[in-house]
This record gives sequence, structure tokens and C-alpha cells, in this order.
Amino acid sequence: MQKMSSHMSSNYNSTSSVQLSVVLTSKSYIDEAIENLSLNNSLILIVDYGSAHGLNSSQAMNMIVNSLKEKSKISENHSILVIHNDLPNNDWFSLFNILNSNSTSYFALGSGKSFYEQCFPSHSISIGYSSSSLHWLSKQPCQLRNHCCSAYLLENDPDYLQFAQQSYEDYSQFLKYRSNELIQGGILILSIPSWHKHSDLVDNSSFMHINLLYQCAQYYLTSEELLHFTIPIHVRFFHQCVDDELFQKYSLRLIKCEHVVIQSNLLEQLNQGQINVEQFAHQRALIMKTWTNVSLENALKGNQERKEITNHIWTMYEDKIKEQPQLHNNPMQSTYIILKKI
Repeated sequence: MQKMSSHMSSNYNSTSSVQLSVVLTSKSYIDEAIENLSLNNSLILIVDYGSAHGLNSSQAMNMIVNSLKEKSKISENHSILVIHNDLPNNDWFSLFNILNSNSTSYFALGSGKSFYEQCFPSHSISIGYSSSSLHWLSKQPCQLRNHCCSAYLLENDPDYLQFAQQSYEDYSQFLKYRSNELIQGGILILSIPSWHKHSDLVDNSSFMHINLLYQCAQYYLTSEELLHFTIPIHVRFFHQCVDDELFQKYSLRLIKCEHVVIQSNLLEQLNQGQINVEQFAHQRALIMKTWTNVSLENALKGNQERKEITNHIWTMYEDKIKEQPQLHNNPMQSTYIILKKI
């Protein structure tokens, strides 16, 4: 069972517009969460669990700080410190460049530790936040034999069941440690990539994108390399995100939960003539490459032609998109949750 390291490409900040749309959509949930926040400390500690390279994270943290001010939750007696948390091998250089660019309204630190562990002292955190991170697993439970993504497997497939079990255990651990860290009256704001119902697996074009990538990989990778091409994610269903049993177990009261479909504007730009089909296909490939290419390169570890092979795969991927661009809409589906420590 392989422990995870960061799977984000080096250009994540410039190609994570889809993830940014999820952050921006969280504004109303942040405001509602702040209204329910109970503060009893002069120092307000805010943590973003899964900050990646910093651009989207700083946007979210600015939104939280501004909401605290708008809702009159803080006074001159309060001090705010934001902690950006991610794995030790995250691109911290990029994150700190963002923080030092004067685009933030807060003081900040970095924390290089898995959020599936306890990262901070008990009863110390006022506000926890995590966006588009909890589908990444703490460990890869097995190598997928018939695809690169567990979402494409049947629910009774042994590999799928291992990924689903790992996903449940990870979510339980995440909630346990966040509950430990939160002060009484503290809040946790989550946006989790998820399906609302089983039919989404057939209808959602996100699946088509992953399937297309796997088809392209099959053309160039050996059977052994395909076995190693496993992306360590598992997309939950809405009811698995809203787990009342876990919430109760870890003294977390559910304030609000909603499943939201966030449309990408890339296809609209194509249809309105703002970009051409080549630009559309290239942007779609960059978005997919951001979070899948590390797994693809890992599958080719030891292959001296790794760079050339991955370039061929992504060229084929773009060409396939150009053949039928209207099929590549790729809305983002996310479950937004507000929890309060009781």
C-alpha cells in the first residue's frame, strides 16, 4: 500500500481555473459558516487543508478574513493567523511567492503534513477550510487492473471496494483530527468533489475525459505500465460526504449541506468565438494534465522515453477533443458542507 505524495503538476496555479470556480462558489457557504462561528479566543487560527501551490488557497483565505470583518466577528482585540497546510513535497516555493506578493490580507504560515493526521494542537483552530482535496487518498490501496480511476469500475469490483474502503477510512480520520483541532464553537467548511446520484457516473463528462486519457494511454503504454497508471483518488457520492454517523461520532453538528454543479465557461467561450477549437482542446488538456500527469509519469518510471511517450499521449488527447469539442463540457460537481464543533 503506497503512501501518497503531491500529485499536482508544477503549473497548477495557472491551470486550476476549475478548482478556483469551486472556491469562488464557496463564498455564500463561508458567509453562513461565519455567522455560526462562536469565538472565545483573541487569536483566530484559520487553516486551509490542501493549499496546493497557493493561488486558489489565498483567494479562499481572503474570502474568510473579509467575511469575518463583514459579519463584525472580529474587533481590534482579535489577531488572525492563517496556516496553509499541504503535503511536505508540495510546491511551497510557489505558495510563499503568492503570500509575499501583497495579494493577501493576513499573516500566514505553512504546514507540511498530511491532513489525514492531526496537524495542530487540540482545541486551537477557529476555522477549518478544505476545497477540492478530500478525493485524494492518503494511500493507494491497490493498483487498478482495468482503468486508471476507481470511478470507472463496477461497485462490486474488488479494486473498487478497496478504494471505497480507503476513502471511508480517510474521511473518518480527517473528521476525527479536525474535531480534535477545532475549538468549541469552531467551524469546518468543506467542498468535496462528488456525485449526487449513480446516474451521474454515466452522464457526467468528467468521466469521459478520464476515460479518453486512459484510452490514449492504452495506445502507448505496456500492460505492466498500464497497471501502474493508477490515480489515487476516489470520488464519493453525496450521501457518503454527508455522513451523520461520523459527524455525531466526532461532535460535529451539520449546519448546511448542498450538492452543486458548477459549469465551466470554456465551452461557452468556444461557442461564442472567443477561442478556437485548438485553444479549447489545449486548455482542456492542460486542466486534465494538472492533476493526472504525475501519475502517468510514475507509470513510466524507468522508461527512458517517458517524456516522449507522455507528449504523444497528450497530443493524441488534444486531437481527440478537437474531433468532438461539444462533448467536452466538464462541469464540476461538489458537495458543500458546513460543520460546527459542539
